[in-house]
Amino acid sequence: MNDCIRKALGITDPRIELDEKEKYRTVMTDKGQATLWFCKLTYPLMCPTCHKLMNKNGMKIVTHQGNPSGTSLNFIRIRKQKYICKHCGRTELASLSDVKKNDHIFSSIKSVIALQVPEDMSMNLIGKLNHVSSNTVYRAMAGLEEYLKPNYHFLPSHIAFDDFSSGRFSKSGMSILLVNIENHRTLDVIKDRGGNNLEKYFMRYEHKVRAAVSTVTVDLFSPYRPMIKRMFPNATILADHFHVAVQVYEALKRVRIHVMKEFPKDSRERRQLKKFWKLIMKYESDLDNTVRRKRANYRGALLTDNEVVQRLLTLSPMLKDAYDFYQDILFAMHKQDMNLLKRVLWPSKDDLQYKISDEMKKAKQTLRRHFEEIKNSFIDKNQSFTNGPVEGCNNKIKTIKKTAYGFRNFNNFRIRILVAFSTSFYALNYKNQVKEKAVKPPIGDLAA
Repeated sequence: MNDCIRKALGITDPRIELDEKEKYRTVMTDKGQATLWFCKLTYPLMCPTCHKLMNKNGMKIVTHQGNPSGTSLNFIRIRKQKYICKHCGRTELASLSDVKKNDHIFSSIKSVIALQVPEDMSMNLIGKLNHVSSNTVYRAMAGLEEYLKPNYHFLPSHIAFDDFSSGRFSKSGMSILLVNIENHRTLDVIKDRGGNNLEKYFMRYEHKVRAAVSTVTVDLFSPYRPMIKRMFPNATILADHFHVAVQVYEALKRVRIHVMKEFPKDSRERRQLKKFWKLIMKYESDLDNTVRRKRANYRGALLTDNEVVQRLLTLSPMLKDAYDFYQDILFAMHKQDMNLLKRVLWPSKDDLQYKISDEMKKAKQTLRRHFEEIKNSFIDKNQSFTNGPVEGCNNKIKTIKKTAYGFRNFNNFRIRILVAFSTSFYALNYKNQVKEKAVKPPIGDLAA
């Protein structure tokens, strides 16, 4: 067998040879047209038990699926040598190094599948591209788990975790993404945040490992706090800046909708509040004050973004107060000014008093309750941690669930998430190895 045929079929074992009687034949299978290659595999074998040379004991025909060449599939039918030891009676079968034991698909195909799993494709599509079943794809993906095992003897000094919707896999409906917040490397996916599940998970780590954690960055979900204090005795809890901003963002959005619904459905004011909602939610310093554009619902008036916002705020004093409170919180968070934030949350008689709505009062109470954690996040301005990148991962997880049309097994769901992120240990420990070993089939049909 020449080297070109070996490379095309993904064969690296030098002991296999083409059968002299018939080398190949074109056949039709349930997967389409295929080329059937006839080979034989025989070599001297020492007995693994008594270390004596084994005797040949007939042949066994085994068919393996090799790399496709162009649009044609390749199946390798091998006459494998059977062996028997005349000293201990042990029997063996010649093994092809390109195929794992008890497997009938070449390892190079499994490597290609492993590289395609992180892509935005369903398991069925990956199976069709590689001419295998979706179950084979799942088995290939399950083989990646050994590269994704967390190291329970190590935790970074600065960690963060955030929840995402996982549906029926957890009783609470939410699972946890654990991340090294310094380099945004994904560490693990925790099945359930409810009950004592988080505490049970972190108990797997040694006490000295947990005691070495310096900071834990989380959102404003209160039940996390007691668990963090028990599991990480020396860690400082940092309130995530992203979630602080989200609290007042969602409150202002509800106020705007409430004010909008006070106007008749066909009114110009209602259309204005609905159309220009993004300008209201913008950070005030990011509003354009120079470029004037024709504005719908303002009779084509030439207005800057800032002028539009000012006109919207005149529609309701409640919206104006909520907007001012929102902008002051954003400004204090942006400048990481603890004193300013304190004055906004606990205004004195001399400070500006906001007549804020009930929605904004709830956000204000939440920020007051977590003020110490927000203050902790202001201590080192050069090392400000945020769960923003972790929140970005949630969008990718939603895409994974949508592409796969859901998962039945949490372990498969976990593996698919971890391999999808370029910062996971899979990307660092496995991808480069597979890319070096993967055999790229040439274009063209060798059987033609």
